Amino acid sequence: MINLISVGLVLVVLIIVFYRFAVNSRLKKISQQKGQPLSFQKKLAYVKYLEQEKHVSFILFLSLLFAAGMLLSTYSLFEVEDQMHNLSQKNSQLKDELYKMRQEQRRFINDIPIKAYPEEGLGLGDYAWQEIFEHENRKVQYEIENDLSTKAEPYFGLSSTLIVLDIPSKTLSIAMVGNSGTEDKLETLEANQLAFVQEAKVVTNLTQVTFQMHVTDENNEEKTYNRTFTRSNNEEDFTQVEVEE
Repeated sequence: MINLISVGLVLVVLIIVFYRFAVNSRLKKISQQKGQPLSFQKKLAYVKYLEQEKHVSFILFLSLLFAAGMLLSTYSLFEVEDQMHNLSQKNSQLKDELYKMRQEQRRFINDIPIKAYPEEGLGLGDYAWQEIFEHENRKVQYEIENDLSTKAEPYFGLSSTLIVLDIPSKTLSIAMVGNSGTEDKLETLEANQLAFVQEAKVVTNLTQVTFQMHVTDENNEEKTYNRTFTRSNNEEDFTQVEVEE
């Protein structure tokens, strides 16, 4: 609202200035005309005098408008500065709360028991994979990702699943990223990864499975473990890709 008033004041000032310039220009043109009678010249001089008086009055009026505009602008700046200060405080508060939430989340994750992979598996072969290949159905893809993340949670910790489809080659990759608690659960996690890969053999055109697991050590420092398994076709078993240290 204050900004609108300031803009309005500027427009009023510009209109008045242009109007006074127009009046002054008109009087100059009239005074430059030759052959005017003396009585007309006297009247013209009187009109010029009156207009000069108006110029002074308008200058004072414009000064008042400028002063009002400056006061409004200054007030607006102070208000913006106050808002920025409040936002800065809220931002700091949100950062503190986020840090606390992360700490609570880490403690929660560390307390989650990691179960052994079920013998019956997660039902990877039951998903509508052909819908992704034949129709590039993104809705089905997202549904599989979300459902698989939920099912995998007891065996990999809090995790998210990403399915990557290569259209030209009609091949599929699955990436699983998760926070899996403490490092002492790593042996169970690795066994679960092998079991997942073994079950994933039934997924047609699946050529790569990647795991990225974040765990905390005894010093409460985070470590990341990556494992990638690949195969060339549906007839082969997955083999782990050796990562150079």
